[in-house]
Amino acid sequence: MRELVFALVALTFDISGTAAEEALVFHTAQFQDASVSLGLVSNRMAERPGFDYDVIISLSQTNAVSGRVYKDPGKHRALVKCGNPAKVSVRGVDYMVPISGAGGDWKADLWRAVCETPVS
Repeated sequence: MRELVFALVALTFDISGTAAEEALVFHTAQFQDASVSLGLVSNRMAERPGFDYDVIISLSQTNAVSGRVYKDPGKHRALVKCGNPAKVSVRGVDYMVPISGAGGDWKADLWRAVCETPVS
């Protein structure tokens, strides 16, 4: 059952109407009756000055009892600035992101998913 839930959360999403990409789950919040997962669907270089990336975020909710998954059909946009000051902007509201420490909220997790690229 767990594999099914993870597979459903990682569904592909229609970004541009023609291309779909797999969402990278970057944050999951657990509640008594459900879990909500946020996925990074796309990130591209930002055209807006002062930001590095323009991203699309997906949202899905999994019912803890039935295992049913609801996938929000919306395309949630955010802007991310990796440099100092690190920030995430949603609907014109800028949220400062502490880049040191554990973080833990969805904005810090989004910043890490976009700005901290693993080196191999």
